[in-house]
Amino acid sequence: MLEKNKIYCIDVLEGLKQLDDESVDIIITSPPYNKGINKGKNNPKSKWVSTINYNGDPENDNMDEEEYEKWQIDILKECYRVLKKNGSMFYNHKNRIWTGHGEIISPYKWLYQTPFKIRQEIIWDRGSTNNVARQRYLPCTELIFWLTKSKQVRFDRKIDTPMKKEVWSFPFEINTEHPAPFPQKLPDNILHCIADDKERLLVLDPFMGSGTTAKSAIKYNCDYIGFEKFQTYVNMAEKNI
Repeated sequence: MLEKNKIYCIDVLEGLKQLDDESVDIIITSPPYNKGINKGKNNPKSKWVSTINYNGDPENDNMDEEEYEKWQIDILKECYRVLKKNGSMFYNHKNRIWTGHGEIISPYKWLYQTPFKIRQEIIWDRGSTNNVARQRYLPCTELIFWLTKSKQVRFDRKIDTPMKKEVWSFPFEINTEHPAPFPQKLPDNILHCIADDKERLLVLDPFMGSGTTAKSAIKYNCDYIGFEKFQTYVNMAEKNI
């Protein structure tokens, strides 16, 4: 079992395989979205084509779509293995536009190929978007899938919960160092309802990025473990923490 309260510069699947079965209480993460699915198709100058440049390499967000979906399934199955029976995983993703086919690719496509139960779909209203196309309404939302192993989970929607409904409205954050951080409010609103003052829970983020999940874990008196393949972002996260 890996040491707690550390971020490991390691491939996500290699890191997950070093965790014991049912050793994690909460998983909060947002993987790369593979936004390069439209690269070179139809109109290469379209704003729908843009990839996220991770660590100076735009190819990191441009996998073959079938390969990407299999990768996500493999990761989710490992997350299922390490999650406790009463644990929860919060998986931030989105519907992506597949311009060559005139349709969206939904995360449900691969989520249903995992053993997880989809307890709830939370909608994150970002308020704005960089994806502008005349033929569609502006896509200003992302999704947070609440995934569980059983119906008995840790959760208490406290009276003072900042966002009680399944639609969370807060803007995305601009980080000049990391290209795709999620807002601090996202993990805060999750741990606010799950963290327990009587027991120190373990929070895992397999794609730690700039350290947002770890900061939230510390705030709510939890331990954390994170994986991040780029040392540049590990250093950034440790600095932020």
